Amino acid sequence: MKDEESGKPPEMVQPKNPSEQTIYGFPIKHVVLVLLTVQNAGAVLLMRYTRSIPGETEFNTQTAVIMQEFIKGLACVAILLQTEGTVASAWAVPSEALKTSIPALLYLGQNNLQYVAVGLLDAATYTVTYQTKTVWSGIFSVFLLGRALKLGKWLGLGMLSLGVGIVQLSSVAQAKVAGDPGDSDAQIQGFMVILLAAALSSLAGVYFEKILKGVRVSLWTRNLQLAGYSVVTACAPLYASGNLALVLEKGFFYGYTPMTWTCILMNAGGGLLVGTVIKYADAVTKDVAIGASIVLSSVASSQLFGFEISAQFTLGVCLVIYAVFLYGERATLFGLLKSN
Repeated sequence: MKDEESGKPPEMVQPKNPSEQTIYGFPIKHVVLVLLTVQNAGAVLLMRYTRSIPGETEFNTQTAVIMQEFIKGLACVAILLQTEGTVASAWAVPSEALKTSIPALLYLGQNNLQYVAVGLLDAATYTVTYQTKTVWSGIFSVFLLGRALKLGKWLGLGMLSLGVGIVQLSSVAQAKVAGDPGDSDAQIQGFMVILLAAALSSLAGVYFEKILKGVRVSLWTRNLQLAGYSVVTACAPLYASGNLALVLEKGFFYGYTPMTWTCILMNAGGGLLVGTVIKYADAVTKDVAIGASIVLSSVASSQLFGFEISAQFTLGVCLVIYAVFLYGERATLFGLLKSN
């Protein structure tokens, strides 16, 4: 017996809703949830590992960002060739392609700052603090997209900020107890750097959403444009930092190890995963992945890097995770807010 519409046996017919489709019997949105959680936590842990473990820190992080964007661009080319048969859409409308240069520069700054921050913060504190991008996104969406945030969303942003603050105070307190003033200074510096990285990421994301509205350009085309601009413009900070001469002397891939490449691939995969999340996952899946990645990175940090999970840190993490759901209007502040 065959399905009347598709002509396929019923067991082979996939639901029309992408989020209800399956792969090897597993719902795709659950597979995406696992991938998103592993990527969010894994990218941070790998960056922390490559910036703190002896023998892994010799590579230039700016070249790693260039390779990350180059690999992402190659993947987008492959996807466009498979889906559209050409990559001409990337430059078909020059004015639209030019618009992508702004978020590309912002993402480039964010990617470079992330490597700086992860060298100053432990992976768990980094992951929690980076969630301030939700706060920045809310603020930028009000000014750039003209959105009006409901009371629940503002409360979520406030609670998230409070949770991040508690986590940061916990980390600084641990550094002081350890008796190394340099560690507490590094925590504060790292906090400021990751705040800026989160702001740049959020501004790029909101602006990206703004330029996508009303324009029939595929996400993969935009990602190819982003990667292209990033690879070209990444040479500027490499030159400005004075590292270009060193790279020319020692070689572009000097200091690269298998873990360096794994880190690069993980970060490149995160950019590509965005398209899959948009197509197959709902907002709840993304929120659960954020909470799960925070827990996973915290537990892994305690095992890999000797990070101490204190009661204060745990309180901050709980507030951040709850705030994410509150901002997404999937929590009602213990019944005080109306449920949608």
